[in-house]
Amino acid sequence: WYNIDKKRCSEIAKLLNKSVRTIQREIKRGVVENLTTELEVIYVYSAKVSEQKYRYNMTAKGPDIKLGNDYKLTQYIENGIKNERKSPEILVAEIKRKADEFSVVVCAKTIRNCIEKKILNLKKDDMIYKKKYVDKNKGKVHCDRVPAEKSIDFRPQEANDRSEYGHWEGDLIVGKEGKGAALLTFTERKTREEIIMKIPSKHGVNVSKSLDILEKKYKSEFKKKFKTITFDNGAEFRNYKLIEKSYDKRKKEPRVQVYYAHPYRSGERGSNENANRLIRRFIPKGTVITNIPEEVIQRIEDWINNLLRPMFGFKSSLEMAK
Repeated sequence: WYNIDKKRCSEIAKLLNKSVRTIQREIKRGVVENLTTELEVIYVYSAKVSEQKYRYNMTAKGPDIKLGNDYKLTQYIENGIKNERKSPEILVAEIKRKADEFSVVVCAKTIRNCIEKKILNLKKDDMIYKKKYVDKNKGKVHCDRVPAEKSIDFRPQEANDRSEYGHWEGDLIVGKEGKGAALLTFTERKTREEIIMKIPSKHGVNVSKSLDILEKKYKSEFKKKFKTITFDNGAEFRNYKLIEKSYDKRKKEPRVQVYYAHPYRSGERGSNENANRLIRRFIPKGTVITNIPEEVIQRIEDWINNLLRPMFGFKSSLEMAK
């Protein structure tokens, strides 16, 4: 590591009264490549980069547990169930009446969840009625967390300011009840050029295979045409390694760089959202996409790319891409 004072992690830890492992993790999170005036590559610690990655990683934890911040309320609930033999519903009614004594008000379901997850110092046998716990998340697809460097915060400036061709936004248009075939849409940020591809289902493997088709189509021009793609945080896009990997096993470098918008911020992919709205003029919500012929999809794509746009002085996307 690049260290001006040449101190070891153990020395830094002693100075800051922290564990050595804490210092090692902090350095690993914040280290970045830099060039000296002699064009020599050095590694420097950036507190700003470390803080950005830390904040981004914290978003995966989910909301704080309500009961975790009010010891008095926790004790009240534990005593009410274990010693006074009251149900969560009765306790919730009492808590609402004494709301000024506690920092939060919880519902009966929250209390039962905390017992099931062993957040409270209670057992199921302490309950007067042993209701069967139903995990609503059972069967849902859980995705790997996206690393911080794949956040839109680290996307190249050329993509952010739309100064360079080749930076795209991607999304899926699903059919009736989200089943069957779907449309994979790509919108180029500078020209608003549109690519629409019909895929068998919204599974992530089909997204990767679609990129394989485009890579084979554009061959050596692919990396010029596709520099970055920004997706939302849907499960179908989370396997960025598969999307970035070339179908040609001889190629070791990523064929494209994938980035992800922040959760619940569709405006960060506004160009693609607007393009999807244009597609919905022809394919309303609830349509079974499986039944739509490829020729119809191609006509919609051509219509969008030849549409005269006021933002470009009434030039089309294809004219802007030339």
